Amino acid sequence: MVDFPHIPLRLTREGTAVFISGGRKPNPRTTTNLSDRWGHGNRLKNSTVSIVSAWQDIQQKREEEEKPPLPDAQRIILQIDPDTFDPDDLKTYGIEVIAELEDGYIIGASADLELSDLRKKIEKFIKEERGGKKVSEIWDIVEGFKKPEYILSPELLAHWNQVKDDQIYIVDVGIACIGTKVKLSDYPKRKPNESNDKFNKRVNKWLDKRNLTYEEWDDLAYERQQEFIEFIQNEVYQGQIISSFVDSKTPKYAKLPDSFSCRIQISGKGLKDLVFNFPFIFDVIEPDQFAEIRQQGVSDINEPRLILQPPKSNDPKVCIIDSGIQERHSLLRTAIDAQSSISWVPGEVNQTADYVSNGGHGTRVAGAVLYPKTIPRQGNQQAICWLQNARVLDANCQLPEQLFLPDILGNIVEFYHSQTGTRIFNHSITGSVPCQTRYMSAWAAAIDQLTWHNDILFIVAAGNLPLNHRVGITRLSVMDHLNANRPYPDYLLENSCRIANPAQSFQALTVGSIALNSYHAPPYSSISQQDKPSAFSCSGLGLWDSIKPEVVEYGGDLVKDGGTPPNITSPENVCPELVRSTLSGGSAVASDAVGTSFAAPKVSHIAAYLAAEFPHESCLLYRALIVQSARWLEWARKNNVDKLQVIRQVGYGLPNLDRALNNSSNRITLITRGEKRIKARQAHVYQVKLPDKLRSQGEELDILLEVTLSYKAQPRRTRRNRRRYLSTWVDWDCSKRGEDPDSFLARVLKEYDAPDDSEKGDKIFSWTLGKQKNHGRTQGISRSAGTLQKDWAMVKSYNLRDAFCIAVVGHEGWNNDPDANAPYSLVVSFEAVESNIPIYAALVEAQVEPEIELQTEIQATNSK
Repeated sequence: MVDFPHIPLRLTREGTAVFISGGRKPNPRTTTNLSDRWGHGNRLKNSTVSIVSAWQDIQQKREEEEKPPLPDAQRIILQIDPDTFDPDDLKTYGIEVIAELEDGYIIGASADLELSDLRKKIEKFIKEERGGKKVSEIWDIVEGFKKPEYILSPELLAHWNQVKDDQIYIVDVGIACIGTKVKLSDYPKRKPNESNDKFNKRVNKWLDKRNLTYEEWDDLAYERQQEFIEFIQNEVYQGQIISSFVDSKTPKYAKLPDSFSCRIQISGKGLKDLVFNFPFIFDVIEPDQFAEIRQQGVSDINEPRLILQPPKSNDPKVCIIDSGIQERHSLLRTAIDAQSSISWVPGEVNQTADYVSNGGHGTRVAGAVLYPKTIPRQGNQQAICWLQNARVLDANCQLPEQLFLPDILGNIVEFYHSQTGTRIFNHSITGSVPCQTRYMSAWAAAIDQLTWHNDILFIVAAGNLPLNHRVGITRLSVMDHLNANRPYPDYLLENSCRIANPAQSFQALTVGSIALNSYHAPPYSSISQQDKPSAFSCSGLGLWDSIKPEVVEYGGDLVKDGGTPPNITSPENVCPELVRSTLSGGSAVASDAVGTSFAAPKVSHIAAYLAAEFPHESCLLYRALIVQSARWLEWARKNNVDKLQVIRQVGYGLPNLDRALNNSSNRITLITRGEKRIKARQAHVYQVKLPDKLRSQGEELDILLEVTLSYKAQPRRTRRNRRRYLSTWVDWDCSKRGEDPDSFLARVLKEYDAPDDSEKGDKIFSWTLGKQKNHGRTQGISRSAGTLQKDWAMVKSYNLRDAFCIAVVGHEGWNNDPDANAPYSLVVSFEAVESNIPIYAALVEAQVEPEIELQTEIQATNSK
């Protein structure tokens, strides 16, 4: 039992905002279009005529060439006003949104090959008739087959002109399947003087319609799957599905609400036809390859005589999704849940060992979960958790092409979570190139979807830079950057050093690497220095400016000599100490490998401790407490350091087991207990009482306040920002000076979804990040972009009042079902910077009072 346990946060108020239709100021380009109806309307009109004619020519040519039939729709690309036009409103123009792109571009599909509805709207716009005004917000219309760059990955696009008709290619593809019913109809509003019976009948009718819409979405997905199969398996294209929805063992949640993905092999001729003409495709990429930093050699270390005691029967389980584990290893054996070992490597179903040469990979990862710092050489130690072995990498430490991880992860979670109750999954496998920023990958979205459906936590690695040789066109090596005179750590901020797939996952906890030691022995010296970002560690930001990686751990560093170009190595002086597989010889323990792969399991170690301490709490709380415990290291806190660069390189910093699990006399942590859920337009207000003793210490007393919100929501992969990627999105706000819970709640609801005004006024705290970009002390970053939102501030005790409040606010994402909600956990900590100032007991005593809940309904202007 911990000495200073976390105490509950108390919900004191809650309320719901009521929309009053508002609107954002139109873009100047839209205003110009509106003032030139004839010119703009006729430009769009001419485009539609040209597109319809082109479609007819394509269809005629296909028939002459006896190409496989296409679905009864054609691709169309539009550019809309990204500030005011809701892409889903294109359904009123007869256009289905296939995917959102940057700068307002939309990949659409029209089953109306004459574009009748769109052309009618354009005519109304030209004639200034009712129903045509929104056409001013449609900026351009483009023929879909002219823009393969909107569908292909950068790597594939670079080689697109070299694709040969008769060569067989393997690619991953994404297919949209949401149709034109992108949202449910609005929930019925009660009419004045309407009887309960009549209102209930209308509600029941709406519920029936909602259920029917869900069924229609499922039917459409099945229809799209069949159309896709028929297209690629045409004998002309020699196509087949390698791993996908066709496998009857694939869990139902491998498919997202708006799309499905699969891996196929197909001839170059078929691939070109697919990319240019299949109307519902939005993503074609080359399969990811795992980026491992190859080991340099084996240290000669005395074999440990440690006796590892097994975990308790009810201790947490951590699933290692990796290259297998040497399960009979003396330092791991008693912690292995051997009955649950499974290999998904094709043809090697019963082979779960770590066959990777020179010490293995999964074995090292598993060892780092149990021994995050150093490995004791003797004595007894009880394992903190059970290790489960899910092997997906082959003996070459590569992902077999037959394994499509968005599918396989579903199988893994289905087995381990459903059958053994596993909730923590360590996934130290990443792609070799920077993640795409267009939209969430199938791999990352699968993690988000699995997390939404299950109370689980994925802990993933940020990815590694190669040492000497670039990968494709987008991932430069450390050597490439040094040769280009890009100094460390500046090169870590280049696009080529962006985090690797699936580290961008919104609902995984992503871990980067920092250096364990500084090393200098001329002519050799470490590229980084102790506690600074590792020379190979990939950096953020993540998708849509989310903070990635969120935390860092010690994964090692690289060393260079004085040569031109320098030689780059990783000698034992800069490597973390890890358990090592002995299946191919060598010692049981060595400092001979570096990588974010070995930083991630050290965070899994903390998660396992939290799961043991809070077995009945949500994984959202574990994720929040890990981030809440993280701190920037000393170098990052200096005034002359660019804090935005710090956020991009190390996120919230290095987590600490003791802070995550415990408190002290000068620190207290308050947490939400049990499952908390919030709907769109709701606000939950939590009040923290501050005792007189804390506020009367004088202005010399510095108090550190930290707040972390962790939530999850259901993803839609074809959408490209958090408002439309997530079914419900959530953020938090803080009360201002003099605001009691009632006035604070009223303000939050009134300003619902009006972020420009959200942090004006007499604030108590100067936040490090802020709710919106440029609101905090760190410019260019917002704490609210992701599903894990931390901020912190230093305040003088004399500025504190008797209480302050935090509001958790829900916002409508893609799901307008009034029952849609988002589970969340909230954590708040106070710490007296001077460690000899006790505040824990006084704050505990101050919170003891009855919980009061008040339902409030406030009208709010919709600023969407």
